[in-house]
Amino acid sequence: MHPAPSLIAFTALSGLGFGLLAFLGFGMPDKTGTVAFGLYGLGYVLASAGLLASTFHLGHPERAWRALTQWRTSWLSRVGVLAIVTLLVIAPDAFARVFLGFGIPVLGLIGAVLALATVFSTGMIYAAIRAVPRWHHWSTPAVFLAASLAGGSVLAGQFALAGPLLLVFGLAMMAHWQTGDRRLAQSGSTMESATGLGALGRVRMLAPPHTGNNYLL
Repeated sequence: MHPAPSLIAFTALSGLGFGLLAFLGFGMPDKTGTVAFGLYGLGYVLASAGLLASTFHLGHPERAWRALTQWRTSWLSRVGVLAIVTLLVIAPDAFARVFLGFGIPVLGLIGAVLALATVFSTGMIYAAIRAVPRWHHWSTPAVFLAASLAGGSVLAGQFALAGPLLLVFGLAMMAHWQTGDRRLAQSGSTMESATGLGALGRVRMLAPPHTGNNYLL
């Protein structure tokens, strides 16, 4: 597996950022002033950096905004829309906590749910790819949510929850790998079936369709 570094940064940073913002939206921890500034600032920086990194592998990053118009059919577009809405909804609560000394719990709660929906949609980008049996399963977004909540709990200082959540994340990853192996085997996809040349015997590629390894190979 050799995904583009920008995709790794996108999934890791945005997952951590939105996970932290989800905990803050749920009031965990319930902080104001300078502490709130640091926590919300970290969440916004991580989430924004992840979203920015997602454009680095595009041939024309300046056209990335056009992806937002395809939200009816594209999970990638839904991630972009949800991310922007989440950051806008959380902003008033963050501002009030930092500068006014009180929070707006309703907006925090809505923002937390939207943050988790953003992470779920990120996982669905990969789960929707039928050509990759390992990913085309409900466990893919589940792993993304587990990773986001585990990382967010650590950044939010919720160490009583961090231990169990990290354990759940580890178990989810192992289960995902094992079931992924079975799904790949059950798919029946081989070089022979892909090329339609199975009747002639075993098929061996003389040259792959790419110049180097990638996340599909």
